[in-house]
Amino acid sequence: MKIKLLKSIFILLILVTSCSTEKTDVNQENKTKDEIIKTSSNSEAFIEVNFLEGSIARYLVREQLANLDFPIDAIGETNQISGSILIDTDGEVITNKSNIVVNVASLKSDSGRRDKYISRKSLESNTYPEALINIKKINNLPWPIPKNDSAEIEIIGDMTAHGVTQQITWKTKINFFEDNVEGLAKTNFKFEKFDMDIPRVAIVLSVDDNIRLELDFKAEIKYLE
Repeated sequence: MKIKLLKSIFILLILVTSCSTEKTDVNQENKTKDEIIKTSSNSEAFIEVNFLEGSIARYLVREQLANLDFPIDAIGETNQISGSILIDTDGEVITNKSNIVVNVASLKSDSGRRDKYISRKSLESNTYPEALINIKKINNLPWPIPKNDSAEIEIIGDMTAHGVTQQITWKTKINFFEDNVEGLAKTNFKFEKFDMDIPRVAIVLSVDDNIRLELDFKAEIKYLE
């Protein structure tokens, strides 16, 4: 009887020890995951790229006017751009701190009639006065940042315009100088991508369903301690 009791106690101890070990392993695994998440979300900014006055955002749309025999580009521009891009010590973008804001309500072209239509109908800028570009990634960025050089990079981010958010890739040519950069970023898409109406004005016979955007930017490079 005593032998059976001892066996039962021994088996119970094994079960308890096994459960305890398994629980410890799970806790250790969870702890490791938590530490990884904590580490990745607390990346320290190493470089801050701040957009400067003189930067220009523009749209280009090919249109055929009734009084011309050939198509032309309708071009609207604004210099009301602000924002910055933060980069960590590995050359990776810190997404939640990297945003560019463009005041689309201030876009102006050579035609007041066109500007009114785009503002009221296509962009509805009274409701959506700004376009926000949240930078997610920069491909082919030279690292470390060179003092004097040029490169072709891809800036990938989520753009919110006209109340719609879509991922956009900007093909960018950039020139590096001592403490600043200059570049031209380009992208294109159809009007429907951001739920916008194609402009229709009496003097315009047709408009291509293709919006080209450009960011002609100047920015300073600030190294953070």
